[in-house]
Amino acid sequence: MAWRINAWDDFPVHQGPLPVDRPLNSDRHFNDGYWFGFYTDGLYAFCGMRLHPNNNVIDGYAGVVAGGEQRAVRFSRALRPDTGELEVGPLKIEIVKPLATQRLILQADEDIGIAWDVEMSALGLWGEDRAQQLRHGVVLNDVLRYTGVCEPTGWVSVDGQRIPVGPGWGGGRDHSWGIRSTMGPRTPLGGTLDDARDPRAIRLWVPFRCGDQIGFFHGHEDVNGHVLDFDGSVRMDGGELELTGVRHQFEYHPGTTIVKAGAFTLLGVGGEQLDYEFEVCCEGVHPQAFGYNQGWSDAMSPGVWRGPEARESSRFDVTEPGSKPFGAHLPERRRLGATEFASRLRGPDGREGIAMVEHMVYGPYRPGGFE
Repeated sequence: MAWRINAWDDFPVHQGPLPVDRPLNSDRHFNDGYWFGFYTDGLYAFCGMRLHPNNNVIDGYAGVVAGGEQRAVRFSRALRPDTGELEVGPLKIEIVKPLATQRLILQADEDIGIAWDVEMSALGLWGEDRAQQLRHGVVLNDVLRYTGVCEPTGWVSVDGQRIPVGPGWGGGRDHSWGIRSTMGPRTPLGGTLDDARDPRAIRLWVPFRCGDQIGFFHGHEDVNGHVLDFDGSVRMDGGELELTGVRHQFEYHPGTTIVKAGAFTLLGVGGEQLDYEFEVCCEGVHPQAFGYNQGWSDAMSPGVWRGPEARESSRFDVTEPGSKPFGAHLPERRRLGATEFASRLRGPDGREGIAMVEHMVYGPYRPGGFE
């Protein structure tokens, strides 16, 4: 028999004459997977899992920011023959009800002292537009994604202390698939066309809950603050307000691009304006410790074959805003620092809530005073 049947082949969802675990695209950078986060004052837990079928790899990560420290564990295994198992290392994801409830189980990890059992119940999902980026005429990124605002329930344990997860917590998730140049083996790309510079200077990606409002928006701007892309909506009062843009103002820790507080006004299609203020309520998360952007200790990214099983962990202080304590194996210019921030939110008519503010400044950004 030339191919191996797996559990997913029992579902009528095939897109071509191939088993489900073999994509029609043979690009080594094709992948499919999840990010989850659940957070409250002083604690931010995160995990993710991703399948790289053209590299025969499934990998993931899990960790927390708590007590001024970030702890993270990264793990990888051979994807086949256990393609149908969303489990790698100590992390298991159960799809309890598609698009509604996922259960996240992290077995106790001695090195970083954390464990959890949490259900993520969707309050709202948003399908993002297909994002395609070419460089020198070659597809660099081509990704589809949906994002969710969730209600987390369960428990998380840090150093043996079990902490209930429930009211007052926020949760977010995404599921994306496609070609991502920063995942999988390195494939150098060059050319003579003048399109190599990425025009993006700042990224915002914000799922939030504020009273009875559930919302999400995301976008990029160039070095002068001109909008490159934007999308989002707010669901409230039994309806949905489509958004056309956002005006924002950020307060940064002195001498850094690390946000500490801010305000944003969401602009509706009918001229509506919704005003919010936020204040970061936990030290920022350093996603490079997820393994992203050469975050593994071999200076490679997710999706690289590291053998039948691989695992590594890290712990580092995150109390100094603007510092980049993770990534000693990389030169300073290649370290990302903190980009994800759990934040308390104050909205229209006194509403209160919580948001995950992903805020990344890539380089010069004049509206923020960064030259």
